[in-house]
Amino acid sequence: MKSPPLVVTLPAPTPFPSESTLHISCTCTLEGSGVLVAVGRTPNTQHIRLETAGIELDSRGYIKVNERLETTAPGGWAGDCAGSPQFTHVSFDDFRVVRDNLNGGSRTTRDRLVPFCMFTDPELARVGLSESEAKKRGIAYRLAKISMAAVLRAVAIGEIRGFVKMLIDVKSDRILGFTVFGMEASEMTAAVQTAMLGGLSYTVLRDAIFTHPTAAEGLGPLLATIPARALRQPA
Repeated sequence: MKSPPLVVTLPAPTPFPSESTLHISCTCTLEGSGVLVAVGRTPNTQHIRLETAGIELDSRGYIKVNERLETTAPGGWAGDCAGSPQFTHVSFDDFRVVRDNLNGGSRTTRDRLVPFCMFTDPELARVGLSESEAKKRGIAYRLAKISMAAVLRAVAIGEIRGFVKMLIDVKSDRILGFTVFGMEASEMTAAVQTAMLGGLSYTVLRDAIFTHPTAAEGLGPLLATIPARALRQPA
């Protein structure tokens, strides 16, 4: 049986608890090693008079930029506070875009393949489309999914929690997206991201000889489960 999801809403402002136990008025108590309070982020662009320099903001307070990261002010550039995904690796790529354009290049943020990683225990990582995104866009796909217990690296180190799954285009062998929840998820995702950047079909990864025992080796049994082309999309 699965427990129903628990949503806790705390009134603002709420003092940060001094203990690792959170008492909830619904008569249940959660105990853990710590409490993580995620309140989100907002750009720190207010009250610094950007309008004086001719720099415009969008409705969320981020600096307006084009795909070259140029602001509305001639000679103005922005990265972190321009609405890019808030990851260090994206911030570094924003820097490269601005640097190259300042040196006469023509680099853009268009069609960037950005990986998402959460270094929890176990890790959660994704690149490309998720199932919900594919369905929302009306993109048909073939689905491959296995338990981490089928990944020999996970078995070797006794960390078999989680799963691995990949979305493949119905009409071609193009990789649409990849998600891992489990040990070394970020490393396995990097291997798939490289294949996607190179335009490789999933069959290249399926038939590759990966070192044993590595997380990437799990791509073999995962991709061996993908149904042939033209079969119906999973419900």
